[in-house]
Amino acid sequence: MARGKNKGGKKEAPDSTKTPSSESQPSESQPSTSQIPTTEPTTTIEDDLGGLGLGESRKRRPRKKPTEKQESAQAELSNPKLTQTDNSKAEVPKTEAPKTEALKPEAPIPEACKSEAPKSEESKIETRGSKPESAADKPQDDDDGLGLGLGGGGRKKTRSRKPKFTAVETDIKYSKAPSSEPAIPGPSQSKPITSTASQPIQYVQNKPEVKAAPAAPVLYKIPDKILSPPSRTVPILTNYLAMKITKPLKIYRYDVTFKPDKPKKFIAQVFKLVKSKEFPKEILAFDQTKNCYSLTPLPKITTERYGVKVVIKDMNGKDMPFEVSFKASGIVDYNNVLKHMATGGSSLNAPTDTIQCIDIVLKQGTLESYVKAGRQYFMRPASPIDLGDGLEMWTGLFQSAIFTSKAFINVDVAHKGFPKNQPMIDAFTRDFRLDPNRPMDRQPGRAVEAFNEFIRGLKVVSKILGTGPSSGQLREHICNGVVDPPSRQTFTLENDKGPPVRMTVYEYFMKEKKYRIKYPDLNCLWVGPKDKNIYLPMELVEVAYGQARNKQLNDRQLSTMVREAATPPDVRKRKIEEVIQKMNYSKNQFFKTYGLEIANEFYQVEAKILEAPTLEVGPRQFTVPKKGVWQANCLLKPEALNSWGFIAIELDPRGCNYEDIVSKLMNTGRQMGMNVTQPKMACFNIRINDLHKSMLHALEKQVNFLVVVVSGRGRDYYHKLKQIAELKVGILTQCIKEDTATRRMNPQTARNILLKVNSKLMGINQALENRSIPQCLKGGAVMIVGADVTHPSPDQSNIPSIAAVTASMDTKCYIYNIELSIQTPKKEMIVQFEDIMVDHFHAFKKSQGILPKKVFVFRDGVSEGQFAEVMKSELTGLHRAYQRVAGLNAKPEVLFILVQKRHHTRFFLPGNNARFNVDPGTVVDRDIVHPRELDFYLVSHQAIKGTARPTRYHAVCNDGRIPENEVEHLAYYLCHLYARCMRAVSYPAPTYYAHLACLRARSLT
Repeated sequence: MARGKNKGGKKEAPDSTKTPSSESQPSESQPSTSQIPTTEPTTTIEDDLGGLGLGESRKRRPRKKPTEKQESAQAELSNPKLTQTDNSKAEVPKTEAPKTEALKPEAPIPEACKSEAPKSEESKIETRGSKPESAADKPQDDDDGLGLGLGGGGRKKTRSRKPKFTAVETDIKYSKAPSSEPAIPGPSQSKPITSTASQPIQYVQNKPEVKAAPAAPVLYKIPDKILSPPSRTVPILTNYLAMKITKPLKIYRYDVTFKPDKPKKFIAQVFKLVKSKEFPKEILAFDQTKNCYSLTPLPKITTERYGVKVVIKDMNGKDMPFEVSFKASGIVDYNNVLKHMATGGSSLNAPTDTIQCIDIVLKQGTLESYVKAGRQYFMRPASPIDLGDGLEMWTGLFQSAIFTSKAFINVDVAHKGFPKNQPMIDAFTRDFRLDPNRPMDRQPGRAVEAFNEFIRGLKVVSKILGTGPSSGQLREHICNGVVDPPSRQTFTLENDKGPPVRMTVYEYFMKEKKYRIKYPDLNCLWVGPKDKNIYLPMELVEVAYGQARNKQLNDRQLSTMVREAATPPDVRKRKIEEVIQKMNYSKNQFFKTYGLEIANEFYQVEAKILEAPTLEVGPRQFTVPKKGVWQANCLLKPEALNSWGFIAIELDPRGCNYEDIVSKLMNTGRQMGMNVTQPKMACFNIRINDLHKSMLHALEKQVNFLVVVVSGRGRDYYHKLKQIAELKVGILTQCIKEDTATRRMNPQTARNILLKVNSKLMGINQALENRSIPQCLKGGAVMIVGADVTHPSPDQSNIPSIAAVTASMDTKCYIYNIELSIQTPKKEMIVQFEDIMVDHFHAFKKSQGILPKKVFVFRDGVSEGQFAEVMKSELTGLHRAYQRVAGLNAKPEVLFILVQKRHHTRFFLPGNNARFNVDPGTVVDRDIVHPRELDFYLVSHQAIKGTARPTRYHAVCNDGRIPENEVEHLAYYLCHLYARCMRAVSYPAPTYYAHLACLRARSLT
């Protein structure tokens, strides 16, 4: 996030990306042994714990030049004489951008995924045989890491190419620079490496790009589902309301522009005035941005712009003139969506214009008085929950039109943190507990940093003092930060009657405004445009009402939000029903005028309950999970922890509970069949600045694994520790929070810690029993792939996105390789997917001796509007990668499934069971999903607290024509192979690992 100039010599507190803390026990929303944070930082709650939201759809960027590998692949694919890829790098001329060639018929690629090769160069970090962990996991019994033991049995060597960032002015690009640095040592190595993560970003000019000749248009097609024999079903309720289109109307659409187009908060008021003046009889729907819909043609408006001038009053009663222009932009026909539902039209060509129109009509009829935040709407409750650090929790709702074979409205509750509408001095003293009588540089650093983060970008309101014509009027500003106190902060006052005068803020208010500042030693706020010096005493500023901010909640705020918003199913259902009753959908005349009739009751749908798989948890020991949970007294393939050390950061032996930790790890390990010896070394009261030296000392003592207890006093110690261990030293670590070590170190906690330790040592915790392996995993080598992209928070637009792709390397689908790449910020498609898959195929062949015959991909983070793009980019890239490794005519059997968690669908049990969540294994594959495509919702986990959020699975490729029921079982069973806990998680393990790898990589850069 860009900062303003540092005024008055005051140094601002640095930005910090805050992430939720985690515990040693499984999280409520995604049962595991540590709390997993949101992928994309946001402040909206909507998940299993009451709904932890992940933000809005991500923006996409244009493609860029192809990599050298991609050029080489293009040339080979277009040459029928070649049967294998030459992996040597070709030298690219410096004076001319590389040219790409279209695929020739000799390179057979399925019709559903023909396209050009991705045209972009992105940096890539590659990690082998490792299981990732969330970078947001604070000090705890965590899962470590990239290249250091993921998957229980993967390759012990890891290699990593460090990224050197090069940013381009017009479209930031992060390209890899040549490096001769050694790889990260694996568990059996101790060779240190040098990190390049701190290298500065350099700006260079974009080079001209030579585009290939346009290819013929390609028609993508999502396959129909392969139906399975009917199964026994049970009725459940969902938060969908049945909707009926009563008449096939044609709606007239108009494009509306405003001059000026800011402040945005006045747009709705201006439009309302224009309607009453120009179109008093017309029934209009307006999205408060630029789209207007009418049941009848608006008089005077054609394809030429028609302008209207109006004047409204601002907050001070001052006239504000606006010019509003209308232009006819088309007709929306309800028949389009009716035909789409009747024929089961493809997800790739849904009638988005009609759906958008109906969505806007639904919002126009109910939500005008709400504060909009993305696609959610909020209203301040009578008694809001205090989230701390200046925020309070507002409740709101989400609603969206859904069209399958039937029409619905999805209605859900939402929660979000809003800045309190209060005097800034109250926020300073009450919320941050700071002293207004002292400068901020002489107060507690954490509180000052939190306050600085709170005010950055905050809307504030001030009242003009004095006796001039503007006296008493209110002004709204954007806050940039703090500067020196009024008694020291100086500026130049322009004087019409004489030369400019240099004075302090205190002197200005005394002489010009006749106001004595109450807190002359309290820092001023710097507000307004960053090229101007506008300084205001904090006592004269108020926090503006109803600000929907896109900043990430800090740990304390998120903890409170989750605790307050995580409601049991019956409570959540009751809240949604209250919203439905308040909106009164069924009697809304505005909806009926637009030909829409909406029910007021939850829709009942039939669900299947899948049987849990039988798991092999030890030598000749098997278990069947009950409600997503199982107990095992041993490990399938335990690895010995016999050369390890113990480090306590800023804690003595008693403070870190050293003897009890060692005792419980040894005893619990013995029970699980895992040999845990006495540690070879133990260091206490280690300062974070001395940690590097201590880890090097551990290597000298032949220690290859460290258990580290981290003091709760140390903020960001966890990330620093991981950076030192993985980027500078090359040693495995297992972190434990001080609170866990001292208060909750019981046998169960020790068991959870050893599950992670065993996987880092390349052991195997559990696997599917042979008879539970789905048929599609038999009959040939199979690779299971998980993929995800994580993005920075919306206020961090200059930070790159990170993509991760995991791929199984064994027949039990437990051992995974990881490939990471850094790419353009906010870009959802994995730009280097083809190159990444080439590396995965080579690794699989090295591990198994053959290439996989089947490739099953579970791709997280793709919205419905991006289905075609992911097919064109990643599905095509997968086929190209396979041909680069196996030859031009090679074609694997691909199952490509998009995994979605960012939705508001919830399931509820009817009758007396309403207080319980639906059972793990609950599948809904009818009515509320696509009628023809392989599309289903699955609840695979047990939500410990709150209402379980189902995961949606939508297949865009199914070469093997795997039946629907078998795909459902495959997804469900993979949720039982997550290494970190003895619970089924909310989505398949490979996708979970990709998500954790992204977050972990972000913490290491």
